[in-house]
Parts: sequence; C-alpha cells; structure tokens
Amino acid sequence: MLAQKHTDPTAAAARAETLTEGLKHHTAGRYDEAAELYQRLYALNPRDSEVLFLMGLLCCDLGTFEPACRFLEEALVIARVFPEALNQLVTALNGLADQLIADGKLTEARARLNRALELTPGDASTLQRLGRVALGLEDPAVAESRFIASLASRPNHAQTLNWLGLAQLRLKKHAAAALSLRRALEQQPDLNQARNNLGLALFGQERLDDALACYEAALAQDPDYAKARINRAVTLRLLRRHTEARQELESVLRQHPDDVEALNNLGVVLQDLGAAAPALTHLSRALELAPGSAVVRWNLSLTQLQLGDYVNGWANYEARWEGCDHLRGVYRMPRYRAWRGEDLRGKRLLLWTEQGIGDSIQFIRFARDVEARGATVSVLAPAEIAWLLEAVPGVGSVHTAGGTPIPAYDFHCPLMSLPHHLGVAAPDPTILHGSTPYLTADRARAERWRNRLAPYRGFKVGVAWAGNAQRQTLDLLAVDRRRSISLAALEPVLGVPGCTFFSLQKGPGAEQLSLARAGSAASAIHDFTADWHDFSETAAFIANLDLVISVDTAVAHIAGALGSRVWLLNRHDTCWRWLLERTDSPWYPNLRQFRQPQPGDWTNAVAQLAGALAEAVEEAS
Repeated sequence: MLAQKHTDPTAAAARAETLTEGLKHHTAGRYDEAAELYQRLYALNPRDSEVLFLMGLLCCDLGTFEPACRFLEEALVIARVFPEALNQLVTALNGLADQLIADGKLTEARARLNRALELTPGDASTLQRLGRVALGLEDPAVAESRFIASLASRPNHAQTLNWLGLAQLRLKKHAAAALSLRRALEQQPDLNQARNNLGLALFGQERLDDALACYEAALAQDPDYAKARINRAVTLRLLRRHTEARQELESVLRQHPDDVEALNNLGVVLQDLGAAAPALTHLSRALELAPGSAVVRWNLSLTQLQLGDYVNGWANYEARWEGCDHLRGVYRMPRYRAWRGEDLRGKRLLLWTEQGIGDSIQFIRFARDVEARGATVSVLAPAEIAWLLEAVPGVGSVHTAGGTPIPAYDFHCPLMSLPHHLGVAAPDPTILHGSTPYLTADRARAERWRNRLAPYRGFKVGVAWAGNAQRQTLDLLAVDRRRSISLAALEPVLGVPGCTFFSLQKGPGAEQLSLARAGSAASAIHDFTADWHDFSETAAFIANLDLVISVDTAVAHIAGALGSRVWLLNRHDTCWRWLLERTDSPWYPNLRQFRQPQPGDWTNAVAQLAGALAEAVEEAS
C-alpha cells in the first residue's frame, strides 16, 4: 500500500493514528466504525489515495460496488501506480457486473467488464463474465471466444468449461460442446448442470439414448432437477415413449405448476397423443405466463387450428418464424414490405413459398383471393413446382431462385400467412371447397400418360406411403415416422382384386418397392416415377388415375387440388389441417380420411380402407 507524504508532522501522526484505528475496526468487521474514521480522513484530504483505496475496499466488503468503483478509480487517478487499488477495482467492477447481470442490465454489465478487461487484459474471471453476458445478449459466438480466452489461464476451470459447452450448444456445435462438457465433468464430477448440458449436446447429435442416460444420471444426483426432468421428457417423446414423457412433465408441474417449459412440452406431448383439448389448456396457461414466448405461441397455434379456431390459430401461427426450429432464418424478405391486409388495388404482390411442397400446393389457392382484391400476383417457388403453379387462378407469373429475376413488388407475403390476412375465420367448406380444383395437369403430358397407361386394366390406383425424411429436424423426423407407413403394411389394400396399382412414391421410401418380397402384392406395383422430373409430371400422371391413396404428404395435396379422388391414410394425432374426428376435409371436397384409432395402429385404418376400396371397385365395374 502506498504511504502518504505529509509536511506537517503533527497532522501526519494524527492521520496515521486514525488510519490504524480504522484498519483495526475494518479487519474486525466493525464496518460502521471503520467507515466513520475513513470518512473523517477523506474530509480532511479528498486526494488521499490510500484512504480512497480503503473506502473502496470497505464498499466491496459491504457489497456496494458502484461507490467502490468510484473511490478506486479516484485512487488510480491520483496514484497511477497502485497495484492494490487496480486489483481491487477489477474485483469491484466484476462485483458490480454480477449485480447488473442479476438485474438483467446486461449492456451496462458489459461496459463495466470491458473496463475491468482494460485494466487486466487476461483476467480469467472477467473474461468468463463477459462470455456469460454475451450469452445473455444472444451472441454465442462472442461468448465462445470469451470462454476460450478465459480458459487460457485456467484450462481446467469446470464452470467455465460448462459455460463454453453451453455457448457451443447455442451455436449448434454439438460435438465440440460434448467435449467441453465432458472436460467439465472430469474436473468436477458433481457439476450436475454440465451433466444436463451434456445430455443436450448428445441430443443435438441425435444420440437420444445417450442423452437420456445423461438426464437420468443428473436426476439420480438431484431428483428435483426440473430442467433435467423436462429434457428427459422431450427425449422420451422423440423415442415415442409418450406416456412416460407425459408422466415426467406432470411430475414437474406438481412441484412447479407455473413452469412454462413444462406446460409447453406437456402441451406438445398431448398433441402427439391426439388429446387436443388438454393440450389447449396447458398451452394457453403457458402463454398467459409467458406472453412473449414465440415457441409457446407457435405450439398453441397448431392446437387452435386443429380444433378449428382459425381466428386465433392463424394469428398465433405468425409466431412460426421465431417459434419453430426449422423455420428460423427462413424469413429473408424485408419485413417492412410484408403485406398485412392493406388495400391491394393497383399493387404488385409477391407470394413466396416457405415450407413443404404440400403446404405450398394447399395455400396457393389463395392467389385468386388477393387477385380479386386488385393485386397483380407473382410467386416465388421451388423449380420442382414452378410449372405446376403457373396455371393456378390468380397467379400472374412464377419465378424460381436463380431463375428469372424476381419482378418489382409493392408488398410480399409468405403463402401460409394469407389466411390470416384474408380473414379466413373458420374451416368452412363453402369457402375452401369453392377454390378447388385450382391445379391443372398439362394436357400434352396428361395425354401422353393416358396412352402409356391404356394397356393397364382395372381400377387404377396410385399409392404414396411415406413422407419426406430428408432435411429434417429431430421433431420433423418424429412426425415423419408417425405419418409414414411401410409398404408391407399396405398388403391388405394392395390385395384388393380388380385394381392395378401404381407407385406415386419418389425419394425416401421408394426403395421399399425394390425390396418387396417376390409374390407379394407390393411386388406387382407398377413404377414410372423415374420418368418424373418435376411435380407437373406427377400431376399429369395422377390425372389418369381413378384413385390416389396417400399418407399425409405432397401427393395428397396435388391430387386434392386437381380435384382427383384421394384417400388419406392419416396418423392418430393428425396434422392441424385435417382437423379432428373428420372423415372428410374442408380443404379438398374429394378427400376422404382413414385415421388410426390409436397412435401407431395402421392395421385398422388399412383394413377400413381396403374394405372401402373393394366397394369402390364394385361400384365402378
């Protein structure tokens, strides 16, 4: 500590005596007495750097870091070389940052920590806190760099390794996160948060069983660890162990009835179980508690739409851009030019596809509605459906990424926002059926397929049995498994006499055809899909069939939009668009549903469809 120089020996002696007495009180924890003596000295000489340092130190001991920082900054201005004051200022700045972080004032905390880093550029504690602040400010890349820098001087610090793993999780660097979190657990085996986070890293690598083991180990250490129990439930759901997932979430809610994450995930599990009403209850409660949660609002919208509440469902569906994993980052158009129901007379409106082919086919019907409001409509769509959309009523032109330049526009709108902004308030068949058919098969292609299929006798039936399992998130893969059926499970349908069956399955799932057992009904399916280069060819082929049988995939939408007869094999929990307890559809007048009576039970649905097919063949003969 610096010694102060005084020209007056009497004053110097009095100062030393008071200072010594103050230090005794301070060291003994008698902070009020110490403060009184320090303040007396400060009043005599406000530029006494040693007193300023002690006052800053006392403030730190009292947890009042903001005045501590002021006193210590003043001490360093007066005595530029004062290592104790510098180190104490770094401590005070970090302490103040902790308080600001706790109050949610992250930008202010970052400023204090940056000042601390100026004073001691490699300080590991400061760097770790800066990383935590960056995570809170949704900047995981900066957070990762800060944690790595912090570890340079203390490479085995378990908490920093845990935070590094969390930043890498946010960056979707799941393998790197797993390495960081394993290192954290090596250094501190009882760091349960790292064990839970390791589960998340393994989950991100689609190692669901290993993730489950991590959550279970975390719960063995702390049975009340709600986060780990929720994560276990999420994993169980994707492993199709829905009953266990539900029990786990209900267990959390018994202890924490207002846990938004548990309420949200229980709502999703109930959706999967086909229990829409209780799902609505839990998701609605979650949104009451967290009105700003896009994830909750998105999940709620799916249940509302499934229940036919289109007013609230479409409004909440707008949360999909932030609330749905596979749609984050998809919205790349300028938000300020998005159409939200403004007058379209004389305006140019660009519609753009956003999700799957089936979604695009289903919602392109609304092009005629915006054209009727006075808009000139252009569409931005994938090349594989571009030609098919050109003849849709209301569509003026179709453009593809990397193809013809996108025309100038006044407004743009993602296709699946159209019902909301057009005010489609209910699944009313008089409104939705009125738009069909709105797809048209190319005459020349359809005639070519008519000639090619002419030699085949009997009731011509096209079959699609699997969805698209490519480019999927874990959640979408789980949906795809539930909606798809194996070709072998369709044997009762394929064995109905009087029919000739054709494959409509292209891409994933099509390989089942070549693997069909010799002599099985499936082995007799005719396959022309190698000759299809886009969906306009699919449409031309479907136009020559008597019936399309499809799971919930693009083929069903194309057939429905063409006005063809289509039978939908639908999973028990059903996509929102097919509503509940319906055998028809307000979207397609010629569509009939055959739904699983229980999750995973295709046997009954297939048997019902086979019986109906036999009747249809008899009627047609």
